Amino acid sequence: MSRVRFLFPVLIFLSCTSQVPRSLGRLREVTVITDHWNDVDETVEAMLSRPVRTPQPEPEFQLRVGGFERFTALSRLRLILVIATSGDTLVRRIIGTRIDSLPEGDFGLFKIPNAWVENQWVLVFVAREREQLVPGLELYSRRILRTLTELTLQQMNRATYLRGINKDLTRKLGERFGWAIDVPLNWLLQDKDSVDHFIYIFSHFPDRSVFIYWQDTILELNPDTLLALRDRLTGSFYNGDSVDRGATLVDTVEFLGVPTLRVRGVWQNRKEVIGGPFVFYAFNYQNRFFMLDGVVYNPGEKKLSNLLQVEGIIRTFVPGWTSGRF
Repeated sequence: MSRVRFLFPVLIFLSCTSQVPRSLGRLREVTVITDHWNDVDETVEAMLSRPVRTPQPEPEFQLRVGGFERFTALSRLRLILVIATSGDTLVRRIIGTRIDSLPEGDFGLFKIPNAWVENQWVLVFVAREREQLVPGLELYSRRILRTLTELTLQQMNRATYLRGINKDLTRKLGERFGWAIDVPLNWLLQDKDSVDHFIYIFSHFPDRSVFIYWQDTILELNPDTLLALRDRLTGSFYNGDSVDRGATLVDTVEFLGVPTLRVRGVWQNRKEVIGGPFVFYAFNYQNRFFMLDGVVYNPGEKKLSNLLQVEGIIRTFVPGWTSGRF
């Protein structure tokens, strides 16, 4: 099975200092460093800038592009994708001799933490020849997108929990239900419907919430069935919310080591004439079914970063509770 090759930090092009500077740049921004943009532009944009309904379409990632001559300036940014051939001097200085034995023959994908600044991730895609760049990127597109999404969620969580975790509420969930989710500071808990195996945490400015629903049985991970289940839950507990079935994006990811249905889309409330984006994870774990769902309501503003924030909170979920955690 092909994998992303993980490299230890490669601190090059920087003089030795006692303190590594912090990364710059916006969350959800990918800086593409390449001298082959005219060859790969359409492929990269199709991979990373696909529209996500929120309800107004927003690109999955915002792209900043520069050639190798701009490396010194761009190398301080937060999330970098280097696209190169094995003959490019820059990538040889980054990867070293590993480039002479690419892990998958004609292609290689390398992931480097804190390569040139703190809180930075660098992804390096290498093709042996220039003519192989586009077919290689197409072959690796799902892996690159998945990796950049995971790295962005990590960075988003770092920002979300910068002020800390509400340990009291997190502990309360763990001790009461046997599972837990990290509740950010300044978020609140609504558990009045816990008898129906439904609770949610929420915050304002903008409005965001994450609900957890569970059953002591296994359910088939069928998208239509689970969207109908979500409509029943939000119809009962979220004052009539429902899913716009024409604006959903469904994929399968691995979460907690098990196959998980991940659905993003648009929720709407016809009575209140409001709506916004949502994301849910649905999975079975040790003979229990869980649905973890995050929603955003922020009219007139961009929403995708907030959606990534609630998805990051979802990904802190643990199905078992350890009393000595805090």
